[in-house]
Amino acid sequence: MLVTTAAVEPSPASGGGLGGGERLDAPFVSPAQPGDAAYVIYTSGSTGEPKGVVVEHRAIVNRLEWMRTHYRIDASDRILQKTPATFDVSVWEFFLPLITGAVLDVAPPEAHRDPVALARLIRARGITTLHFVPSMLAAFLATPDAYGLAVRQVFCSGEALDAELRDRFHRSVRAELHNLYGPTEAAVDVSFWPACADDTSRPVPIGFPVWNTQLYVLDARMRPLPPGVVGDLYLGGVQLARGYLGRDDLTAERFIADPYRPGGRLYRTGDLARWRDDGAVEFLGRSDHQVKLRGLRIELGEIEAAIVASGQAAQAAVIVREDRAGDRRLVGYLQPVAADAFDAEALRTAVAAQVPDYMVPAAFVALATWPVTANGKLDRDALPAPAFDAGAFVAPRTPTEAAVAELFAQALGVARVGGDGDFFALGGDSLSAVHLLLAIQRRFGRDPGLGALFATPTVAGIAALLDADEATPDHGLGPTIALARGDAALARAPLFVVHPAGGIAWCYRELARALRPRRDVHGLQSPALDLAQPLPGSIDALADDYARRVAALQPTGPLHLLGWSVGGILAQAMAVRLRALGREVGVLALLDAYPSECWRAEPEPDAVDALRALLAIAGYDPDRHPELRSREAIVEFLRRGDSALGNLPGHVLDGVVRAVVDTNRLVRLHHHTRYDGTLLHVRAGLDHVDRPQLQSVLWQAHAARVEAVELPFRHGELTGRDATAAIAPLLDARLAAFDPNP
Repeated sequence: MLVTTAAVEPSPASGGGLGGGERLDAPFVSPAQPGDAAYVIYTSGSTGEPKGVVVEHRAIVNRLEWMRTHYRIDASDRILQKTPATFDVSVWEFFLPLITGAVLDVAPPEAHRDPVALARLIRARGITTLHFVPSMLAAFLATPDAYGLAVRQVFCSGEALDAELRDRFHRSVRAELHNLYGPTEAAVDVSFWPACADDTSRPVPIGFPVWNTQLYVLDARMRPLPPGVVGDLYLGGVQLARGYLGRDDLTAERFIADPYRPGGRLYRTGDLARWRDDGAVEFLGRSDHQVKLRGLRIELGEIEAAIVASGQAAQAAVIVREDRAGDRRLVGYLQPVAADAFDAEALRTAVAAQVPDYMVPAAFVALATWPVTANGKLDRDALPAPAFDAGAFVAPRTPTEAAVAELFAQALGVARVGGDGDFFALGGDSLSAVHLLLAIQRRFGRDPGLGALFATPTVAGIAALLDADEATPDHGLGPTIALARGDAALARAPLFVVHPAGGIAWCYRELARALRPRRDVHGLQSPALDLAQPLPGSIDALADDYARRVAALQPTGPLHLLGWSVGGILAQAMAVRLRALGREVGVLALLDAYPSECWRAEPEPDAVDALRALLAIAGYDPDRHPELRSREAIVEFLRRGDSALGNLPGHVLDGVVRAVVDTNRLVRLHHHTRYDGTLLHVRAGLDHVDRPQLQSVLWQAHAARVEAVELPFRHGELTGRDATAAIAPLLDARLAAFDPNP
């Protein structure tokens, strides 16, 4: 779906101009120019400075007339005007009564901050219609005076309305609840969703557009995205403002030409969203609400949703605090469901089941009341500093654990790590793991190996290996490598990920840890990595070996397979072989892999080409480094760049080069057998300019059904953090269909 457009309805002419309301010494709504059919609405930017948004008369009329008609507001209504005139939501509170004949009931100053006074006022004056920012609605519902209130309709906007708050509202108040969305730059509200008592949506959508408006969800190249894929939200239609008063630069940045409607314009909201299958839109947070912590991208709204979903919190907020220089931590704030009491450990466990380890807050703080701004929105800057629980720190138990903990902390750039500290949960990746292992080798004279760190990433686990004096390091190059562990009691089928051309499956670690709910993820690696092993004779021979390997690891139930690049070709062949063995194949996912016939005419790589392929495996673009034409130069480059590959011992690197050369040979010789199930293909939408024929449709000859998804990334980025954030939810939904009922 490209765009949703509301049905075009006639907007009756409005009688008289819009005026009144003040913002300090400047009019809140005022004519843009004498005699001009446009007005300036003042709003605040991210730094708090007022911005004048030039909104046309017809935009405000369209908004008010839609609301009057859609919600059947008439002279029998009594509308409470409680929103400060400095907040743009007050536009409809002030003017809707004037065009409908409803009673305009103005609340006393500061009443919007006092839930008890509001509840009493609503009862005493017979209010039928009012508005809340979700932060204030949560506080309002927390007072016993709100229980049992009966009004016609309550509108929410200004912040995301979460599902728990919607459900709590309907347990406390008898009223229709409506979720509205929109910025001042589009005359306040442009979409609506009936958050009624029987609505079970999670998250609560922002819904469908109002009259004469369009909602677009586009990727980074302004291309429309299908349902379920996260993109940037753009708005179009008659409610768009002309721009910012006296800020042509800002106007040009945020108001752009509509590529799908000649002569039209779009407003870049800065919000993340996705389509639902029913045509409603889900708001997923601000694109600038992402933060980076220890090099990891984190979406704060996702953590907040996990806290509320735990059942212990009625409201939640997450921020990154730096109360000590250089010590940045995630802190979660919550309004407990049960007074001020909550089980911190149970909450931590519940959140960890929903988000990756590095997104679990370091501390949780219970709040009885929430600091809010003058507009009733949450004041994040006023959230109190946590008192980190010293009892939660598990001190190292042995001298070896103490030394390893110190090395963990140095590699991660944190103040301290406990004996139970998980290297990857604390933000470690394969590059920082290389530094850690080198530091361990210098301190202890022994290298446990990257594979050992993958399998036992805790301080206690590595210390135990060192104390056991294991002589042979595990470089993580065995036939199978454990990339993630799930809860064995829940019996979720594992995911098996197949190595790309280099034969190593390390690249999937980010994806393995991002899957929710957690499950075992096993990486399959090439036998060619072992110089003592003979080379496989064909892709089918490899697929047979891998199929028997996964069948032994998972004797019953569905087998889920995923492969990136060459790994996709192998995964498809494995699925065919598993069917022949009488096993059920669940999810078969291919990340930017294309059938072998696409590569049959390609020349065989020579030794230098194979070595240069190492650059791509390590995440570098070989075309940008034409000067690297020898093993010595390439390895030195990889070591300077802190690549995990560059720090492998020489004989291990020989195995990787061997795997690259041999796998390329086998691919060109391979002929596919048709797979009788569904194949999910994820195409790298920003790549293949020189080979536009590489499309998902090529797999239709080799599968009963192909489900195609295109994402705005390059081929080499598909196992990185940003692409993983888009791919993991796609896999989660498909894997869940095969999981046993809880």
